[in-house]
Amino acid sequence: MLVTRVHAEYVFGEKIPSVNSVDDLSDDFYSKRMEEINNFEKHIVDNGTIVLKFFLNLSKEEQKNRLLRRLRLKEKNWKFSPGDLKERKLWDKYQFCYQELLNKTSKEHAPWFVIPADDKPTARTLVAEIILNTLKHYNFKAPELPAKYKVEIENYKAQLESE
Repeated sequence: MLVTRVHAEYVFGEKIPSVNSVDDLSDDFYSKRMEEINNFEKHIVDNGTIVLKFFLNLSKEEQKNRLLRRLRLKEKNWKFSPGDLKERKLWDKYQFCYQELLNKTSKEHAPWFVIPADDKPTARTLVAEIILNTLKHYNFKAPELPAKYKVEIENYKAQLESE
């Protein structure tokens, strides 16, 4: 959704019958796509799926630092692509597209959580807390072996070990 909005020509690879030229990629086209995202998410939520969406919001400065780290540290070189520099020049366009997507597709049944991601441990903690709180809200518990099987664990081990 985002990359194709920044690079409209990529949409042609999707073979969408109604798209024959860049002119077909209007704001209405993208609004319809976002509405389809909302409809899909509503459908799966109505059928028992919990949807949590996380936007890891990295600052431009931190992105620069991470790209430089990939270049400076030999063991991180594999993560670098010259395309990263090309895409970085489109930062403002991406930000506009992110903002619109977040605003139009964050719904009560499928919320976006914008996570400040410059500090990786903090970002990971925030995501984990949201997931944990959601699991608590729905009363999720770790599965347990029924008591009648627990008392037999030693017998089960003995059976397997005697094979």
